[in-house]
Amino acid sequence: MTGIMLDDRRVELLRMGEGEPILYLHGLADVHSVFEPGEPPPLLSQLAAGREVLAPAHPGYEGSGELGVHADAEDYAFHLLDVVDELQLDAVDMVGASLGGWLAVEFALRHPARVRRLVLVNPLGLHVPRAKTGLFFGAAAPRGIGGFAEVRSMLFSDAQSAVATEALPDDMSRERQLRWFGGLAAAARLGWRGPELRNPKLRGRLRRVTIPTLLLWGKHDRISSVEHARAWERELPDAELVLVPDAGHSVPLERPDVAFDWISSYLAHPSAPLTA
Repeated sequence: MTGIMLDDRRVELLRMGEGEPILYLHGLADVHSVFEPGEPPPLLSQLAAGREVLAPAHPGYEGSGELGVHADAEDYAFHLLDVVDELQLDAVDMVGASLGGWLAVEFALRHPARVRRLVLVNPLGLHVPRAKTGLFFGAAAPRGIGGFAEVRSMLFSDAQSAVATEALPDDMSRERQLRWFGGLAAAARLGWRGPELRNPKLRGRLRRVTIPTLLLWGKHDRISSVEHARAWERELPDAELVLVPDAGHSVPLERPDVAFDWISSYLAHPSAPLTA
């Protein structure tokens, strides 16, 4: 791990691999959240075999300074502009998962010339009235007993699978708990207000995101159902949707090989039709 400075704010940064850069914006259970420092998720290691991967921690996550209690989606977009400028990235391929997918779109809306291609993996942010939506923060609230089964059920297709229990073990160490709950607090500063983890204004703006976009979606996402995926596909002018079986909200953790295959293929040939 390393870090960059934006005026008086530090941003924790995972930097690995060589080659054409990918800016990876992490999700709720991801690098900077459930993984130990210096132990990147398998998907990032796979991407870094042929590309440089740059994965900054969102404001308020461990090692990164906060934006303030009144920061909104636009403030996060300006924060990402500062990150992109500091890293001297021109038009970069951007991969955003979960919370990071929401922030990637907010950035692309305002600074489209700085994004070449966009991959969104179960992105949050889009409010779809009457669509099935899980309340994440209630499930993730600290419990005196009972472990992390409830929040695992929100994030993973199988809450008792090896990948789920390794990410959020019931006997989590105090150090890992501090990192996990610190990340939750950071996510809540942006997403606590109803509708939870959504921007009601975003749907009316998505038509302006004309960047070629791949949507990867776990079919068993209990935070944002497949109805949300279909809404993203309808509203984005140049989007292709791939539904990933045997995965929930955390596709990069549950199906890293599948995610890598689709992401690497799309970024190499964004204009070609996708085939399963």
